Amino acid sequence: MKTYSKEVQQLINYLTNGTSPFHTVEHSKKTLLDAGFQELSLKNEWMLKRGGRYFCAPFGTTLYAFVIGSSCKLSNGIHMGGAHTDFPGIKVKPNPEVINHNYFQLNTEVYGGPILHTFFDRPLSLAGKVVVRGTHYDKPVCHLIDFKRPVLYLPSLAIHMDREINEKGAPIDNQKHLLPILGTISNQLSKDTSLTELLANELGISSNDILDYDLCIYSPEQPELVGITREFISSPRLDDITSVCALIHGLIESSNDDRVNLVCLFDNEEVGSLSKQGADSSLPSIILGKIWQSFGKNFVECMADISDGLMLSLDVAHAYHPNHPGTQDITNYPIANGGIILKSASNQSYAWDCEVLGSLIALCQQESIPFQRFAKHSNMKGGGTIASIISSHLPMKTADVGVGLLAMHSSREFMGIRDQISLSSFVKAFFKN
Repeated sequence: MKTYSKEVQQLINYLTNGTSPFHTVEHSKKTLLDAGFQELSLKNEWMLKRGGRYFCAPFGTTLYAFVIGSSCKLSNGIHMGGAHTDFPGIKVKPNPEVINHNYFQLNTEVYGGPILHTFFDRPLSLAGKVVVRGTHYDKPVCHLIDFKRPVLYLPSLAIHMDREINEKGAPIDNQKHLLPILGTISNQLSKDTSLTELLANELGISSNDILDYDLCIYSPEQPELVGITREFISSPRLDDITSVCALIHGLIESSNDDRVNLVCLFDNEEVGSLSKQGADSSLPSIILGKIWQSFGKNFVECMADISDGLMLSLDVAHAYHPNHPGTQDITNYPIANGGIILKSASNQSYAWDCEVLGSLIALCQQESIPFQRFAKHSNMKGGGTIASIISSHLPMKTADVGVGLLAMHSSREFMGIRDQISLSSFVKAFFKN
């Protein structure tokens, strides 16, 4: 039986269970309930108590969990940590059945910015939400579904039919080439079979009751420790389950009696965050307002109190790639297993404030947590995070932190396990101090 450090085992559990944003939130809810947290409804009035531990999960792919210090004065501010539950990949379209020379395939669309060729030539599965008819048209019933086994495959074209593939690559036509094979026409799978029938069989319900679905195509391959000393982990969905895991367990295991600690898990970061469940929504302000209102304070007082607070945007960062050295900045090139990464960008694609980063550096030094700095190569645009979006809505100092990855946005990503341990220690210190 394999044994890992607590932090690595927690991450493996999250990676194994978090096969869609819905399942990542569901695993987070179970983890919080097991730790004694109380679930709240967004539409009800909140009767909160000092020393209380609570969470709210609106829309299925978002979650807000918070701890109120036992002697908390709301004027002491707040420490917040944010991450995202979604990951780049491929999703199933409506009416997806495609019959092509006896092959039964599914019509799909790209979500976010995945490295598409990494989804070829490996087993694939399906997970997400299925919506079925309820007692009234506006009260449907939702089921989570996860086939948990290889049911799809995207085969590459043989080199004999594309002799220059190794020299010139293979351009991918999203509409033509991303149609995974589900099976061939037979007694078990006819031309008239619908995906909804297959979903209904898996769930044990009537296909006539299925109204819609939101399904991710994902790699069911398990996380593996790799390297001669097993110092790395290779797994699907490290972006951004590494951060989700560290935040949820860090909130559970740490507290500060004098303030509020809050974790925000958002959806749709990979496509711009502009949705009801994204970071660029009103939900964070509503959640904060309900917490403060429970203690007799209004929204203006809430915004004044949190102005002394601090928010971490936890998302993965780019580790130095030894085979592509020219892609990194010439003086800021974090390496795997070198510690957490503090990101900065003068154009605010990463939220940056030298005062905030100074305080986080001091915290790392105080707690003996290894850290590194990241800045983009000056000729490259790079990516962004939820940090600047959040800080444009809330009057809080915000910083970008994460672990370094290689193969980011691949169907299988790569990182150092010591970095996850460092991130977990950092989050605990952030919520405790």
